Amino acid sequence: MKITGIDLYPLNIPFKPERVMKVSYGVISEIENVVIAIHTNEDLTGWGEAAPLLPFNGESQDSVMRFLKVFSKQLINQDPAGIGRIIDLLDTVTGNLAAKAAIDFALYDLLGKAAHMPVYRLFGGPRALEAPMHATVPIREPHEMAAEAKKWVDAGFGMLEFKLGRVGGDVDIDMEVQRVKSVREAVGGRVKLVADANTGWNLSSALAVLRRIQDLDVYVEQPAKDIPGLARIKKAVSVPIIADESCQSPGNVMELIRQDAADLVSVKPVKVGGLSKAAQIIAIAEAAGLGYRYDTHVSTRLACTASLHLALSTSNQIGGGFTHYTRQARDIVRSGGLKLDGGTARLEDPDAPGFGVELDLAGLGNPIRIE
Repeated sequence: MKITGIDLYPLNIPFKPERVMKVSYGVISEIENVVIAIHTNEDLTGWGEAAPLLPFNGESQDSVMRFLKVFSKQLINQDPAGIGRIIDLLDTVTGNLAAKAAIDFALYDLLGKAAHMPVYRLFGGPRALEAPMHATVPIREPHEMAAEAKKWVDAGFGMLEFKLGRVGGDVDIDMEVQRVKSVREAVGGRVKLVADANTGWNLSSALAVLRRIQDLDVYVEQPAKDIPGLARIKKAVSVPIIADESCQSPGNVMELIRQDAADLVSVKPVKVGGLSKAAQIIAIAEAAGLGYRYDTHVSTRLACTASLHLALSTSNQIGGGFTHYTRQARDIVRSGGLKLDGGTARLEDPDAPGFGVELDLAGLGNPIRIE
């Protein structure tokens, strides 16, 4: 099997007005992603997606397109089944992890289709055929966040992530604490909660907030900007710490372990360069006894489905975040792939080869072709 052509689709989809997302570094009101199709001489096509988010990973739709236009030329006439060799080639270029993830996803989709098996089987799965999900509550007034949290619990979610913090500005400590307390009071004690600061606290603010919520049974994600900051916070408080922005490579995980800087890591295939790197991170975490959970960001149902396949191949049952596509005004997946039943994600057809998705090609628009 040989790669004969690659199509690139810049993809802009606004969020539904009521689902616009305020986080520590601003308001997210649309996705600006790139979908890739890798075609072969055996009439098989693999699909992938890049999910750049400039404040998070320093990548944009423009930077992803520039990378993929150049790198795709090196893939023509390559055997897509040689994923390891192609990943090694990708690793010769630093950064560009969102763009690399798009290629990685498409290769695994192709390999699954060629092998007539779902992608989760390529990673030794399934260990489960469903995975718990979390819903995400954006930054608002405490009573508004509490009401939205209660709505998601009533809809069947047993885990919630809610946003806190403010990058580049002053943080109201009392308001942050009240947000946490209001959400916990609204949902009761059985719901798992993740308070995600997205690097939006400095060290003193983080400690001031966390010392006042230690008895509320809440995970806290990325309360500092870097690994040394996470390590200092973890030593000072009893709140379990999740590393996200500080966990973007297998090397980051090794350093988190060395500094004892986190209790869990957030595994986002769209963030770390795809399924290959995410699987390496999971292997390191499991070997070291470090917890992990799945997540994604600003992704369509295509990338959410790709991430679910990896989740189904592991024994982790901490709620994942493959619900971002529900914020978008339209769905690029016509059929197949991930489907939500309350707070549980499953595959529409768990036996479908590859990712098992059929895309709405008309909704993708005209591609840029690389041959």
